[in-house]
Amino acid sequence: MDNAWQPGPLTPDRPAYVALADAIAADLARDRLAVGDRLPTHRALARALGVTIGTVARGYAEAERRGLVSGEVGRGTFVRGGFGIGTTGSGPADLAALHPPIGGGLVPAELLGATLGELAADPLALAAVTDTERSADAPAHRAAAARWVAHGSFAPDPDRVLLTAGAQHALSLALLALVPSGGAVATTPLTNPGLVAAARQLGVRLVVVPDDEEGMRPDLLEQACAERDVAVVHLQTTLANPTGRTTPAPRRAELAEACRRRDVWILEDDPLAFLAPDRPDPVAALAPERTCHVASAAKVLALGLRVGVLSAPEAAYPRLAAALRSSTWLTAPLLGEVLARWVRDGTADRVVRARVEATRARHGLARQLLADLDVVGEPSSPHLWLPLPEPWSTGSFVAAAREAEVLVAPGDDFVTERSEAAFGVRLGLNAEVDDAGLTAALVALVGVLRAGPSPS
Repeated sequence: MDNAWQPGPLTPDRPAYVALADAIAADLARDRLAVGDRLPTHRALARALGVTIGTVARGYAEAERRGLVSGEVGRGTFVRGGFGIGTTGSGPADLAALHPPIGGGLVPAELLGATLGELAADPLALAAVTDTERSADAPAHRAAAARWVAHGSFAPDPDRVLLTAGAQHALSLALLALVPSGGAVATTPLTNPGLVAAARQLGVRLVVVPDDEEGMRPDLLEQACAERDVAVVHLQTTLANPTGRTTPAPRRAELAEACRRRDVWILEDDPLAFLAPDRPDPVAALAPERTCHVASAAKVLALGLRVGVLSAPEAAYPRLAAALRSSTWLTAPLLGEVLARWVRDGTADRVVRARVEATRARHGLARQLLADLDVVGEPSSPHLWLPLPEPWSTGSFVAAAREAEVLVAPGDDFVTERSEAAFGVRLGLNAEVDDAGLTAALVALVGVLRAGPSPS
């Protein structure tokens, strides 16, 4: 039927045509638009919004590309039905994965292929990365990694940088090297599941310290250190998993001082920091004598580039280096060489910029679609945290979402023990799901929430 639909004010920080497509998606999720509705003519909507007819035409075309509408010559533009969960493969839309999107026409596999081609044409460099004895120290790799992770006043010494087999390996090394028998690691109620897995594998106790919107509470951290034999404090300071929150600079300083007063190590788990270029300096810059900082190439450059960068304080470096040797002897030199080349030739910066741009666009789209829900996450975050209202349980919502062809990460994956904090799900803005698929998936989740859980 005809519809006198008109969106609210378009989001000012996005191109007007993109904001128009976002508004169509958002109003579809809110039931302000229904399948079969005919949208206003280009001329009528342009007049109402104060934009050009060309802008409306581009906005409708973008909405059609996402699978939201279809245009029929001589009849107009109509809201489509039967939205497919469009992905680059098949099956449900996987919003459980944490794979930041990328834009700018960059394809990591093609970039990697070009780098490997250059390496294959350089016999001396190729010999260096295939000779274990010559590669074991890899000062050039460590120097490039130190340069890459530097931010603000944080400038790690290359001689105290360890290349690990990914961020997860770095977390395990830190627990292995720094937590004595009977010691514990302090973390937040919702935390990185990789930390939980490593702690369980190594028999390390986790102590939960309450947090607020700015991160871990320093006063309660000091109390836990005094009462619970805490040896290491685990902090996710930028785009925390799963909440997507970033700890502001004043709280970082308070946490650094609290750890200094209690004389405990800090494990700064920071793999997504590159996606937030305006982030404060890491805690590693505020308490360098006690902070192990963890960055990741896999999280922000390419999933297969499993290189973690562990920047260590002087006092901890020998123990961490020994733990690395006992676990893998060394990280694959070929991966270190790829990372070093990407840092030196600017590829790493180009990929990060493309991911930042694409992630912010995806996040803006998701915020439009979920505007009526209490979602949590910074604009640079590649994931959102969705607290579940009563009477939902995490398990029932995950199951209902799966029936709607959407996979989400349950809150139980992010806690050390079952608690109210677990009543939520993480929604990843996964690169393997295209814009149309993301729109359809989020619209489906809104529908699931509105319908409520099935009677037991």
